[in-house]
Amino acid sequence: MDEAAIEELELSDAESFEEVQLTAAQVIEMMEEAWVNEKFAPEILPHKMEVVDCLLGQIAYMEENLQSLPSTDFKKSIHQLEVDRLRFLVSSYLRTRLEKIETYVTHILKQEQQRHESKEDLYLSKQELKFAKEIAEALKQNFDGLVSFYPGLPLEEWVSQPVQPNMHSFVFLKSKKDVNEVVIDDGSIATEGESDLVDFREGAQILIAYSSVAGLLKKGDVKLI
Repeated sequence: MDEAAIEELELSDAESFEEVQLTAAQVIEMMEEAWVNEKFAPEILPHKMEVVDCLLGQIAYMEENLQSLPSTDFKKSIHQLEVDRLRFLVSSYLRTRLEKIETYVTHILKQEQQRHESKEDLYLSKQELKFAKEIAEALKQNFDGLVSFYPGLPLEEWVSQPVQPNMHSFVFLKSKKDVNEVVIDDGSIATEGESDLVDFREGAQILIAYSSVAGLLKKGDVKLI
């Protein structure tokens, strides 16, 4: 991906969200689900920075209230533990995404460019896209340096075959609603009409290849556990 394409991606990452009134418990539940999904999905998922921002606002509000409690109040210790847990939740979610970007940066940027060209929502936030761009540039400089010392290295092959997540790895999920006729993808090439289908019932827990449910996960029909 060239630099101009990456710069264009940065400008296109402006998403609008409808304002929805959520309780603190709902925000925490959404953050926990986003964290678990990101942790167990092999690929990077669409970012949930709006949830992160909401939770950080809630954390700031909780910390402000804690300051008004005396240090001898037992409730202060309990609430501080909850604040620490929520901070860990946010940091672990963000760290997991950054680790995926570092590992699959070329593949991720290529996919982001394809989404941009198709006018689809991008998966990376502006800050993540900037980080990915910096990683990609550092890799390019490193490769260029290696080639200058070892001209016979297969640079073009490395660039054309970037590291990709294993989309056929198995994940454990819970269905949030009834979903009919889910196509089972085992990694083989099936002719039309030969694909195996399975129905999910709400609350069902299933072990299945990630590629079979990636779309359902992103739509929110299932969640990883």
